[in-house]
Amino acid sequence: MEAPELDATIDGRRARRERGRAAVTNAVIELVFEGRLPPSAEEIAERANVSVTSVFRYFDTLDDLRRATTDVYFERYAHLFEIPSIGEGTVAERIEAFVASRVTLYETNAPMARFIRLRAPEQAEVDALVHRVRATRADQIRHHFDHELSRLTPAARDDAVMIIGTLTSFESWDQARNDHARSPRQLRRAWAAALDRLLPR
Repeated sequence: MEAPELDATIDGRRARRERGRAAVTNAVIELVFEGRLPPSAEEIAERANVSVTSVFRYFDTLDDLRRATTDVYFERYAHLFEIPSIGEGTVAERIEAFVASRVTLYETNAPMARFIRLRAPEQAEVDALVHRVRATRADQIRHHFDHELSRLTPAARDDAVMIIGTLTSFESWDQARNDHARSPRQLRRAWAAALDRLLPR
């Protein structure tokens, strides 16, 4: 009887720990989306309804917590990083799908994008993550506009992917929204017009 009881105790502790970790990572995501960049351990503990000591029982350091939170965030919002029906439709339809997906992504995740970029200069792992995301987006551009880009030389194709990626980056969105006061609708229109001129026919 002792072994099953011990197993049950261990499983119970593990389950409580996982619930605690989930509460804390959810608290970080909520606080970041509210503009707390970065949230303090006290704010996180209060939001998760645990003690500060418990936060550091679940995670060794704040950096460990931030890494776990980033993982949870990308799992939860993975669908926003995709382009619906990638590579399908007319060029006009593909341009519209592309700019709509980018604007929706940035409108939804702007606080987290800022949080990640805030940490990137201090954490090599986070900096590498930012570069991986940018590389994935470049691959999406190549796939989505392959028909048009295939008309170019390899060097010109790489230039076009770079220009499209930079034009439709989070940094570009942030500047357009905050420095130029462009609405999401205006930004979609401007990006679509620019891509229509950039892509060869």
